[in-house]
Amino acid sequence: TRNEPKEEIRRKVEKTLHFVQLDGFENRPATKLSGGQQQRVALARALVAEPKVILFDEPLSNLDAKLREETRKELRSFLTELKITAVYVTHDRIEALSLSDTVAVMKSGRIVEMGTPWEIYFDSDRRFVADFIGRANFVEGKVVTVGEPYTMIDSAIGAIACEKKSGVSPGKAVTVCIRPEFIRVLKGHHADGSNIFRGRVESLVFVGDAYEGEIRVGETLLIFRIEPTTAIREGEEITLRFDPRHCSLLLN
Repeated sequence: TRNEPKEEIRRKVEKTLHFVQLDGFENRPATKLSGGQQQRVALARALVAEPKVILFDEPLSNLDAKLREETRKELRSFLTELKITAVYVTHDRIEALSLSDTVAVMKSGRIVEMGTPWEIYFDSDRRFVADFIGRANFVEGKVVTVGEPYTMIDSAIGAIACEKKSGVSPGKAVTVCIRPEFIRVLKGHHADGSNIFRGRVESLVFVGDAYEGEIRVGETLLIFRIEPTTAIREGEEITLRFDPRHCSLLLN
């Protein structure tokens, strides 16, 4: 529809194929390409028109895990180099966090929160967002004191110290959000410091690069993720701790 000269079309096609590392594939049928190559062809088709904005609608959903990771890295590199604005629709939190400068979390067709990937993952104000964007422990409690440097929470597992947050006051009901990767498992009894609790390992699953499991503290189950070299077993009584800087307060 642009009625561009054939030479200009060929130049743009060659330039775009080179950019997506598909030199020499001009005449190869799409059915003869790998999944990753087909994704690059789709990207090249969008880029050749030199758009100001590109919409991606779950472009990696049909790829296997390893290829999805490789293609995700390539896509971020392409978009960064070209400095093109992209709107990327996905249900995959890793794609959302790793590809974006700004994340918008939607519910029922409405944006409920926007922020940087770091803000959305670590400092959300909403339980829906904190739960949607990644696995987390949610512990209900009430604010006891608001001071420097920490806010103290009375909860079902005991006293929890969290970094101070605006909008909280003594007596206010809150939910403490603790990501499983921030829980540290310790052998023996450790009495010094904040956010140290005794618990029993209820389940333990080896997932390759980590152990994932559950620890019961009183009547509360907490999920955790630790290095695979950590020597613990199911049924063992252990000490767990988490840094006050690594838990966030959600206002109820």
